[in-house]
Amino acid sequence: MSKTVDMELKKAFAELQIKMMDTKQKLKIQDIQVDSFKKNKHHTQLTLSEIKKLPENTNTYESVGRMFIKTPQPDVVVNLEKKVKSYEDKIKDIESNKNYLERNLKESENNLREMVQQKMATS
Repeated sequence: MSKTVDMELKKAFAELQIKMMDTKQKLKIQDIQVDSFKKNKHHTQLTLSEIKKLPENTNTYESVGRMFIKTPQPDVVVNLEKKVKSYEDKIKDIESNKNYLERNLKESENNLREMVQQKMATS
């Protein structure tokens, strides 16, 4: 009987370990994504602040693929503000998903602890 319990415990332990490793890997990926979006947001904010300093009749250009199109400055400012807002939304979404994964990871760790305590209690 104890061998079947040990095998069940071993299988569940292995599954929980795999789940924990997968969750940790997803958290690392999301950290990298958040850093990337923060850098892009900062770059866009710097560009926006510099363009706002220019006189309104200054020629401005936006890149479209490999070319640049002459665009009125107010349109460039609006587009950059939309980009900043988009980056903020993406960061917020990733952070909320990251919080979910962290809770999931803690739950998995607690399950592992409970399994070990259960095994020690039965021994």
